[in-house]
Amino acid sequence: MTLILSSTLSAQIMEGELRITVRDQGGRAVAARAELSARNPHFRAAAQADSAGNVRLLRLPQGIYRLTVTHHGFEPFGDTIEIRSAVPQEREVILKVGAVATEITVQAIAPLLDRAQPGLVMQGGREQLEETLGTTLGRGAIDVVTTMPGWLVEANAVLHPRGSEYDTQYVIDGMPLYDNRSIAFAPAFENNEFEAVNIMTAGIPPEYGRRLGGVIALDTRRISRPGHASEADFQAGSFGTYFGSLAHQYRADRTAVSLGVHAGYTDRYLDPPSLENFTNKASAGGFNARLEYDLSSRDRLTVYLRSNRTGFLVPNDLAQQAAGQRQDRASAETAGQAHYQHTFSARALGSVRGMVRDLTARLWSNTLSTPVYADQDRGFREGALIGSFTIDSERHTLKFGGDLRINNVRESFRFAEPDELPNFDLNFTEHHRSTEAAAFIQDHFRLGNFAATAGFRVDRYSFLVKDTAFSPRVALSYYVPPADLMLRASYDRVFQPPPMENLLLSSAASGLDLDDVKGALAVPPSRANFYEIGLRKPIGNRLRLDVSHYWRTFRNYIDDDVFFNTGLSFPITFDTARIQGTEVRLEMPRWRGFSSFVSYSNMLGKASSPVTGGLFIEGGEAEELREGVERFPISQDQRNTLAAQVRLEPHRRLWFMTGIRYGSGLPVELDDDDDDDDDDGEQEDDHERATPIPHAILDRVNFERGRIRPNFSLDLSLGLRLWQRDARSVTTQFDVRNATDRLNVINFSGLFSGTALAPGRQITVQIKTRF
Repeated sequence: MTLILSSTLSAQIMEGELRITVRDQGGRAVAARAELSARNPHFRAAAQADSAGNVRLLRLPQGIYRLTVTHHGFEPFGDTIEIRSAVPQEREVILKVGAVATEITVQAIAPLLDRAQPGLVMQGGREQLEETLGTTLGRGAIDVVTTMPGWLVEANAVLHPRGSEYDTQYVIDGMPLYDNRSIAFAPAFENNEFEAVNIMTAGIPPEYGRRLGGVIALDTRRISRPGHASEADFQAGSFGTYFGSLAHQYRADRTAVSLGVHAGYTDRYLDPPSLENFTNKASAGGFNARLEYDLSSRDRLTVYLRSNRTGFLVPNDLAQQAAGQRQDRASAETAGQAHYQHTFSARALGSVRGMVRDLTARLWSNTLSTPVYADQDRGFREGALIGSFTIDSERHTLKFGGDLRINNVRESFRFAEPDELPNFDLNFTEHHRSTEAAAFIQDHFRLGNFAATAGFRVDRYSFLVKDTAFSPRVALSYYVPPADLMLRASYDRVFQPPPMENLLLSSAASGLDLDDVKGALAVPPSRANFYEIGLRKPIGNRLRLDVSHYWRTFRNYIDDDVFFNTGLSFPITFDTARIQGTEVRLEMPRWRGFSSFVSYSNMLGKASSPVTGGLFIEGGEAEELREGVERFPISQDQRNTLAAQVRLEPHRRLWFMTGIRYGSGLPVELDDDDDDDDDDGEQEDDHERATPIPHAILDRVNFERGRIRPNFSLDLSLGLRLWQRDARSVTTQFDVRNATDRLNVINFSGLFSGTALAPGRQITVQIKTRF
């Protein structure tokens, strides 16, 4: 089983291991201290050797590190270490007896450029996760991702990587999740549980599959310190937001255990359609547990459990609030993962993973709901068996395998006009089983200044439709020593099955005798070709510049549609799409208490009708898209996006941080009436007559250009470590988001989306304790 099965996304980004044996010049063991440090991102791991001189550093991200080994009476030892896979590395260190007056005045630092990595992986470490500005529930991890170029956040914290809808893949400790993880669909991941985030949008190895618009790998907290350690965090802020978490960790020689709980409440959960922020309360809570146990020096077992719940109200617009509407939604997820790893030799490692998961999402309404009464109960129960086999050598890292994933999907949906209750226009209940399997082989090759990742994968998909796909992938890089410059290029063939959320109803609607549904087709899988060229260059070993240009072509481009104004979205596909853009990131990792970054993205995305899958609604622009061939901007077509941040630490207990976010605005989806040759003011009058939209919101829309006006946010933060003794500390952080209290419109009412407003000024106080 180990030789055959392998994870579609067990990229082992944070599963490296370094085993060090420390001796003196006479061969005697030395109980020295070993420390690894990296700058991409800022990462530090340290451990004390035992009486036999053995020390192990576990759960290391792939990359280049500076190793330092120290002990009183000996000269410090330093070397560069490369972690390329989960295969444990062994290193023997010989310490020399130090001179009496020895003083170290110059210390080498880890390099900014990994010359052997052909794919670009954007990374955020524990410091960035912990210092994220306070916000409302469920948005902390998303906020870190959107500091990277190419990522756009739309209403209700929906992430769009390079213009893709539904194509974000999360990976939790090597286990891929393919469902929609926006806060309206599933319980959110909170920063307090994670050690690092790794992000990819191109040069994606063949082991990754199914959702490839962008990959977000989250690794749970490392347990590095022997003995007991605890963390308690609390934050309070605007919109009646409160959040608290408590975690405890324990590490012994062969065992590591962590437990965590969290809970929160807010009066502003989703992005509302009105300035008044009607009915937008939410509460959330959950727990997680992790066990690592070394069965032997070659075998390790890891078990990870999590369970999270969220309950919230759907925010009303003015008309719904006047009618007395109340719609409740709730989501719950419980998951268990197990991972067994065996080291066959110093160059070969195999692992097997398993997961069972249950996710439920519900919506229910009162009888005053308008324009329709809606009730939904959907979910799935998932089982996955995955693994990996890796062979590592000086020039090659070979990996091969496959996976099997089975989902039992269920949907129950009914709606009616409120005055016709208890009679329903639709009462739909269905369940179906999906089976997905994949196999891949890949090689990471390194030769001098050249590096490459090449391979292919085969996917088999069986749900409402059946399909098989072959996907070759290649990523190349070449390092130019005179210019200290690395050039990159990649090609990814992508196969993406349709999203499972509301897929049963969307595909079956044509047979449900609905008056307004003209027809429906089963949503087909999407195929795409991703191309990228780019460069990475250190500047004075202080700054790092990344530049990428990409273009993507899609067949059966996946999007979504809102069903009868219920707030529920259903997947649809357009015939084709083409997206291209340029991304730039200039970053200064921490240097003398100063760090900063600037991320910029320019993107152009166009899709072409007809609609090739999903619901078809009679009349208006939807019917034109169903029957004709048109080219139009994709709903995520924001041309210019900018994020920047500066952090200053004048004292080891004090830091300041300021940042800005800018977006040039999404396209506005106007109805047929707005396509007439009317002037700008007449179009605004049409919108005002159709729905009571305040002038403050209308002023944020440029109807002549068909786009929302630019959004901007100025953010400020002040951190103070009140007390610290060894690893124990108390820290407070004061944050202000959108300090100018600017009204930013995310989406404006149209065919495929409703109006959504970004938060105004948010003030948050955070307190973090470590003991």
